[in-house]
Amino acid sequence: MNLQHFDLPVAVTLRLQSRSGRIDVVAEPREDVVVEGDKFEASEADGGATLEVRAGHAGSKPLSARCPAGTDIVVGTQSGSVNLRGEFGTVSVTTMSGGIDVEHADEADLRSGAGSVHLGSCGGRCRMNSMSGSIIAGSVGAASAGTMSGSITIERVAGRFKARSVSGTIKAACNCEGAIAVKTVSGKVYLELPTGTALETRFKTLSGKVHNPFPAGHDCRLEAMSISGSIELVPT
Repeated sequence: MNLQHFDLPVAVTLRLQSRSGRIDVVAEPREDVVVEGDKFEASEADGGATLEVRAGHAGSKPLSARCPAGTDIVVGTQSGSVNLRGEFGTVSVTTMSGGIDVEHADEADLRSGAGSVHLGSCGGRCRMNSMSGSIIAGSVGAASAGTMSGSITIERVAGRFKARSVSGTIKAACNCEGAIAVKTVSGKVYLELPTGTALETRFKTLSGKVHNPFPAGHDCRLEAMSISGSIELVPT
């Protein structure tokens, strides 16, 4: 295993690439970047503001790194899983079939073909997509989430919320500080909203039931569509 230290500017962007090897990154209080792996390739770009690292053995070996807290990071793999621990800046992760697990990001764009997506928290906007894996998030700002057959579960959405699923359940708690739009074909929609919120609603369902105990008004706009699944709004 090789281990290298890189002294880079504070506003560094870390770009990591792998094929099937796992990628683990820890953001912590430090000033340098440490990369560990087997025969990886590393190079600086953008005048030293970006560090690009490719996993060794044609991307089949695992790759790990430690970087300053708040680092912007871009990660790409084919089937390798991605695990990011600590507090990051802007995070972008793309993988064909690997799982994605991010502890915290200021902003996030997370995309997996078949793997699950987990985001602990996000201070700003986040986008999460998976074709067949589940999507789970904690407290986020404005959020967009989409999956074909997996479920979507978000603990708290502070801003605008948009979600779509073909057969998976959509479950979220929203602060109603932005418009809400959810769509599923056969999955259930379950939304927790602040008690007494006056909703401007638009529902569409063919055979599913709609439960809406909220008064009509203009506090928050909500659109929900399900072909055969139920739509349930719950005051909290």
